[in-house]
This record gives sequence, structure tokens and C-alpha cells, in this order.
Amino acid sequence: MDERIYNLAVNINEELNKNEDVLLLNEIEKKMNDSYEVYSLSNKKDEALEKYVSNKELYGEDHDITINSRNVLKKAKEDLQNHPLVKEYLEVYSRVRNLYLEIDDILLGEYKKEKKTCR
Repeated sequence: MDERIYNLAVNINEELNKNEDVLLLNEIEKKMNDSYEVYSLSNKKDEALEKYVSNKELYGEDHDITINSRNVLKKAKEDLQNHPLVKEYLEVYSRVRNLYLEIDDILLGEYKKEKKTCR
């Protein structure tokens, strides 16, 4: 690999690791991982998903048992997504994702355009 490209990648990585939103995202992620509440809500959501999938396979999509388990799953997902740490994480994650997409577009935008026109 060209040494200039490697050095550029290292510099981009270093700058990203200093970015306020990236640092905040890492901090919130650690808090979420350390939160028993988030852990519990996540487990409830996972259990509800397993139950829904199982009921769907056993009874079909329109059976009352499946519909009930789908509603339980929906509630479990909402509870998890409405936890303050998760809400904050998703908000900051969106900003960081947009930053990465912007960098991707700057670095690879020309290549992507050329590839589309070759088809």
C-alpha cells in the first residue's frame, strides 16, 4: 500500500478518535454497557423476540397468541428505545454515522460515481 495513503488513514483515524461526538458515543456506550436497567430491558426485548418468532412459527402470523407476543415485543422495544441512555446513544450514533458517511463520500465518492456509470 502506498505510504501516503496509509499515513492519511492513520491521521483520519486519530482525528476521529478526538472528535467530540465519537468520544461522547464511546462514553455513552460504556454507560449503557454498565447499566443494569439497559441490560434488563435488552434481555426482555430479546426474550420477547424469541417468543414472538416461536409463536409465529407454531401458530402463524394471525393467531391471537402470536399477535399478543408481537405486542409484547413492540412494548419491550419501545421501553428499551425510550431509556434515556439509549435515546442519547441513538442520537449521538446518528451524528457519528453521518460523519463517517461524509468521510466515505469524500474519500470514495469519485470511485462510486465511476463505478455506477460503468454499468
